[in-house]
Amino acid sequence: MSSEQLQILPLCLIMVMGPQILTAIFLVTSRQAVKNSLAMIVGVLLAASLGLAIWSGVVSAVDIEASDSDSPSTTDYIVSGILAVLAVRVWMTRGKAEVPKWMSALQEAEPRRAFTLGFLLILLMPTDIAATISTANLMRESGLDAIDGWPLVAGTVLLMALPFLAYTALGHRARDAMPAIKEWLTTHSWLVNLVVIVYFIYSLLS
Repeated sequence: MSSEQLQILPLCLIMVMGPQILTAIFLVTSRQAVKNSLAMIVGVLLAASLGLAIWSGVVSAVDIEASDSDSPSTTDYIVSGILAVLAVRVWMTRGKAEVPKWMSALQEAEPRRAFTLGFLLILLMPTDIAATISTANLMRESGLDAIDGWPLVAGTVLLMALPFLAYTALGHRARDAMPAIKEWLTTHSWLVNLVVIVYFIYSLLS
């Protein structure tokens, strides 16, 4: 894994922090925990791959000339601006964290719905779009292909699979711990997102 690909890994946290990882936790406590979790993971894999392909194509189509020096390029400033707007949004909504009402119905969810949620949350959430654009831009600036952004896909899938992996390994002990983890993530995910966003902006502009 190259140094450029290693820079992608923190963005995986942005991809999952929020309703995404909470959905994974809820599905682990649903009636069809195994089927639902596996369906969601497949949806996440497809969405992350598709999103990377789409935004890599968009970044390439825009074709903003890269900087000839070590200074930030025009695209770096654009991506940093997008991330800055996202950071402001995260900060402004930090005190309004609550579990979306639709999540309460996930206890009765079926695999088809779990797949759809995994797919749409990763493909369409603003945080995920920003992280994917950042990855596509980094790959282009580094002279790498879209497929070289695979760490974003792999890391996102792994993080979203963690509740299921814990459930598989620890059984009821993992399920018993999920409510406390869910509560912590609901109230602190904004902080994790903000730290990662600021770090990546700094990396782009330094």
